[in-house]
Amino acid sequence: MKISCAVFDLDGTLLTSKNKISDTDLNTLRKLSSEGVKIVIATGRSVLQIKEYVATLGIADPVITCNGGVIINPSTREIISEHFLRPGDAKRLLSDLDNDGADYLFYTPDYVYHAPKSRRIDFYLSYNKTIPEKYRVPIKSAEEYPKECNFTNIHKLLICDKIEKIPEFEARWKTDNTLTFVCSGHDLIDVMRENISKGHALKFLAEYWGIPISEVVAFGDSPNDIEMLSAAGFSVAMGNAVEVVKKTADFVTKTNDDLGITYALEHIKNI
Repeated sequence: MKISCAVFDLDGTLLTSKNKISDTDLNTLRKLSSEGVKIVIATGRSVLQIKEYVATLGIADPVITCNGGVIINPSTREIISEHFLRPGDAKRLLSDLDNDGADYLFYTPDYVYHAPKSRRIDFYLSYNKTIPEKYRVPIKSAEEYPKECNFTNIHKLLICDKIEKIPEFEARWKTDNTLTFVCSGHDLIDVMRENISKGHALKFLAEYWGIPISEVVAFGDSPNDIEMLSAAGFSVAMGNAVEVVKKTADFVTKTNDDLGITYALEHIKNI
């Protein structure tokens, strides 16, 4: 099959369990890029949380972040597409979550904000200690969020809770269908504006570049990757993917710790 664009989820897909891109997969992607294939990261993280990986890849193509809420060129900071939560929705959710004593993060263009007693933010605090300062995630407590912003600049909210609670949260907050809830990992629930997904973003980029969707291949492992896999011309689930993702994909490759990216791309070239 002809590949003009390859789209990769980050956690559990392009990254190993040690949160690194393997040298073999890195060389594979750089070779694809040198052949004119567009290499796109598609992640639930914000662009502030992936600077190290973008630099490692050394590729200038745009990235899909916040589960499709933002498409941005990280080297030039050019925003290709951007969607914020509606201020009323963001204010209501954050107020309720604070009242519940919940753990959450929310992403703006400039900072990752966290609940005052967040445990999830420890992941990024620890991560920041291991990388050069220029790649570190800018972090603030939700208590430091500027009142003058008035909840107008929030791309995505991450609730750290059991995914089984998604129907409950939808019933509680999804009024007038203005919100999207999706699982992005173990005990992680992403909340974006309505009709935001990696799948919508993939279609947008393909049309933006004039690339036939049949020439787009996508890789993923979590439920928030399903729409992206369904939208692509050819879809690959990692060997470590959850079962519902494997059932969606055209091909199930090896795990993220066993060079699943390179293995799948070698298979696709022979189709």
